[in-house]
Amino acid sequence: MAAESLETQCERTAVLLHRVSRALRDPQDEDWLSLDVSMAQLKVLFSLYYRGPATVGVLAGKMGVTLPTVSATLERLVRAGYVEREDDPEDRRVVINRLTAEGTSLVERLREERRARVDQALRRLTPEQMGVLQEGLSALAGALGLARPPAAADAAGGPTA
Repeated sequence: MAAESLETQCERTAVLLHRVSRALRDPQDEDWLSLDVSMAQLKVLFSLYYRGPATVGVLAGKMGVTLPTVSATLERLVRAGYVEREDDPEDRRVVINRLTAEGTSLVERLREERRARVDQALRRLTPEQMGVLQEGLSALAGALGLARPPAAADAAGGPTA
């Protein structure tokens, strides 16, 4: 069997990564499916969790949407008790949006469910498959400029800067 070209290998690998990523984003747990939260709202919650408190403008820029779109999404999250607003102490014209304890708890619960799915799948691999996967992911991480060994927060799945 002839060796695949680098282009073919890249394409096959990209497709596999896309399939895995999509499977991990697909809410299969009852907790996800029973939420009264839209995907746009989840994006805002996860953005605030990983990037910290932000203004409407910063969130709109990061998400590539308009200010009114983010404002409406945030309003629903505030009413649901997941986000709170506060005036910037240095400029009262600026409003900072941050997760409430309930919002943080929701994001962490959803992250843990995803992590459990990954752990369950990894436990189905043989030790040899696990070694190959670790080697491949380490190489990919290096190519993406993430060559440093994972810190405790990274390994535990916690937020990183």
